[in-house]
Formats: sequence, structure tokens, C-alpha cells
Amino acid sequence: MRRRLRARILLLVAVLVLITAAGWSWRQQQAQLAAQHLLAITPQTITHITLQLPGMAARQFRKRGGVWWQQATPPRRADAAQLDALAQIAAAPVLRWLPARAVHADHLGLTPPLAVLWLNGTCLAFGGLAPLAPQRYVQVPDGRVALISARYSPYLGTENTQAAAHAGTP
Repeated sequence: MRRRLRARILLLVAVLVLITAAGWSWRQQQAQLAAQHLLAITPQTITHITLQLPGMAARQFRKRGGVWWQQATPPRRADAAQLDALAQIAAAPVLRWLPARAVHADHLGLTPPLAVLWLNGTCLAFGGLAPLAPQRYVQVPDGRVALISARYSPYLGTENTQAAAHAGTP
């Protein structure tokens, strides 16, 4: 009887150790995945977007009641698909981080940047494309540069971020 009890207790301890190890591993993986996104904010929480392209005035957009509005006089309804795509940049997977001390901004097309995007006040400076792959350099506020897929910058060079003649009040 004692032998069975000892075996059951050892088995229970082994199972608890395995469950604890699996939980710790899962938490580590989740933390690692979160660190691989461009920003810590989620696209769903973004309510303010400002886009600055070279030679153009900054365009500001605000989301109210689930609808994007361009902050102009008078405010105009904006193209939700394009602005939602800009918001998705916050969750872009980072392929590689370059530390701030190793960054030569002029070599990466970041001086001046091709575009500057503010998502809820967090500034992202977009540089050139990597030479061997369709990947773009993006500088975040702490000075580090992320290499992300170029597909996360499809609307940075377009003029049409405003829906056709939808005027109204937010």
C-alpha cells in the first residue's frame, strides 16, 4: 500500500511539474510574439492617425463612432479601408530589429524619411526598401529600426486617403 501511495504522489508531482513547465513555455512564447510586433498598441485601439508625406501638409484622421474622419474644414468622411490598413502597421511583424547605435539613418532612407506616420501619437519614420527583399526600414521612437514587410506600407505614397465627397460632421 505504501509503495502505491508513493508512486501516485511521484506521478502527481511529475504531472504538476509538466503542467507548470508547459504554462511557463506558453507565457514565454506569447511574450516573444508580442515583442515581435512593431508597436505595443493594437490596431483596434488606434483612433488618431496623422500622415506626413514629403512636400505635403500633414493629414490628420480621427475615428469617432467607428467611422474615420479627415480633420479638415469641414471634416470629411475618410476611406476606412485605407486607414484601417495604416492602423494595421502597428501590428506588423518585425523581421529583424537594428539597435539604435548601429543605425545609419542616411543609408536606410530615413533622412529625410519617405513618410512619417503617427498612430495615437507614436511616431513611425518610414525609410527605403532593403536591397535584397521587399522589406522596409521603419524607425520607432526609441531610435531602433525595424525591418518589416513592404506590404505594410501600400498607402504611404498614395494621394487618395479620402472617400469621394463625403462631407458631414463627425
